Amino acid sequence: MRESIEPMHSEMIPAHDSVERLDSLLRGVMGDQVAHKMSANQRALVAWHGANGDRERAHTTRVFLRKPKVAGADPIICVYVDSHSFLTDLTANRDIYLTRLANWGFRVSGIEFGVDREMHRHKGSGLVDGGVQEGGMPQAPQASERLETQARAMAQGVPDNLREKVSRAIIASKIANGEK
Repeated sequence: MRESIEPMHSEMIPAHDSVERLDSLLRGVMGDQVAHKMSANQRALVAWHGANGDRERAHTTRVFLRKPKVAGADPIICVYVDSHSFLTDLTANRDIYLTRLANWGFRVSGIEFGVDREMHRHKGSGLVDGGVQEGGMPQAPQASERLETQARAMAQGVPDNLREKVSRAIIASKIANGEK
C-alpha cells in the first residue's frame, strides 16, 4: 500500500532539472560575446537582479564580490542598499536570498548586506536649506520661532539630557512635512 502513495511535491520548488546555471542563462539572453566579457562583479549584479524581485532591485545600490574567508570556497556577495530598514529586512531573510541565488545558478559561500553611505550623501544634497556642510554633516533645517516654541513645548516632559535632541527631531519632522 505504501508504494502506491506518491510523495508530495511543492509547486514553489522547481524540479531539479529545471535549474539552469548563470553562465548558460547569460549566454541565452546576451549572447556569448557579451557574457564572456562581463567581470565577476557584473555577473554578480546580474544574478542578484535576476534572482530577486522589483522590491530588492529598487533598493539595491551596489553589488560586488569579495574573496571567501576559506581558500577554495565560493566568493561572498556584498549587497548595498539605500536604507537601514531595508537592510534589516534583507539580513533577517539572508538564507532566502542565498537560496534564490543558488537556484538562479550563482553560487556564493555567503552574503553580506550594508547601507550605502555614498547614497545617503547624494540624497542629503537635496535637503531643504541645505545639503551637506564641508565637514560632511547635514545642516540643521531652519525653523520659524513659532515652530521652535511649539517643539520645545512638546518636548517638555522629556528628560533634560534628551530634550534638545527631541526638540530638533520634532522640528526636522515638521519641516519635512511642509511646516515652517
